[in-house]
Amino acid sequence: MKPNLYICHTAYQVLVDLLRAGRCAGKPHTMVLSASVPDTAALAARLDATGVVKTVLVDETRWPGTVTGLFAHRRAARAFEKLCGWKLNRAAFGNVYIHNDWSVLGRYLQDCRAGYILCEDTFGSTLGPDQHLVTDQRTAADFAAKQRGKGYLYWGDSPWCVRVESEDAARCTLFSADRMATDSKAKLLESLTDDEKAMVRRVFLTQPLPEKADGATLLLPRSFVADGLMTQAEQDAMFKAVAEKYAVGPLFIKTHPRDTTDYAALFPDAVILERTMPSEVLNFCLPFHFARAVTVQSFVLRGFTAAGEKILLTLEEARKLV
Repeated sequence: MKPNLYICHTAYQVLVDLLRAGRCAGKPHTMVLSASVPDTAALAARLDATGVVKTVLVDETRWPGTVTGLFAHRRAARAFEKLCGWKLNRAAFGNVYIHNDWSVLGRYLQDCRAGYILCEDTFGSTLGPDQHLVTDQRTAADFAAKQRGKGYLYWGDSPWCVRVESEDAARCTLFSADRMATDSKAKLLESLTDDEKAMVRRVFLTQPLPEKADGATLLLPRSFVADGLMTQAEQDAMFKAVAEKYAVGPLFIKTHPRDTTDYAALFPDAVILERTMPSEVLNFCLPFHFARAVTVQSFVLRGFTAAGEKILLTLEEARKLV
């Protein structure tokens, strides 16, 4: 059986595609990692070590342009291959999966006339109430011409997109039923075996977890400095005060990817989890639950299931603790 090809642009996409690939025959599958995935080279090495996938790294910024005129798609594909250093052999793969077909790699698939399956780029994204990108695209004057292959169409409208996946295809009204397929990431994550969870931890955790984490607290900060709401010193003092007030047992910290605060220096006794780790790893793949999870003015606890108690403070409430 031929291996599949998975093209990923975010850590979340890497997580779900690694798990899907692990349940498919034909291993090792190929996983193309865009340079937009954080810590790409180190992550690729850990992915390769699983034996489930072999990785290819592609820096899409090397091909920022487009080509027009006669045989534009062929010339664009050759330019991409020359500058980005990767060439698709469509016949070598079973299914080709991509989450962001508006990307440079997505346009390359269209230039190659490679039938691909569009996956949700985030959890349940086909079911959201705002789908203006798709509806606006369909009302554009050149939509019909692009449907005939003259240019690019995105978000599943390309004639080279053979299927669109959804968390629940029956609830998605964007496409006809014959183009849709249900692939529930919720069911996937809820059905993980202990071996699958351990594999995910090896990929996304770069330091071993403590042997005992009973009664642990998870602090989930974010950068108010980046939002211009306070100085770094003020933010450091605030989160230290929050931890002093609410932390029980061992302290774990997982911050937002945009937050560059050195939490290891701020909390030398805490376990610092990777900033770029998908939150689904916390929810589904750790060998324990937290007694308490604490955050400040954030939606991160929405849908969070890995803590017995969830505490959401407003920014004003957190500042008063200093």
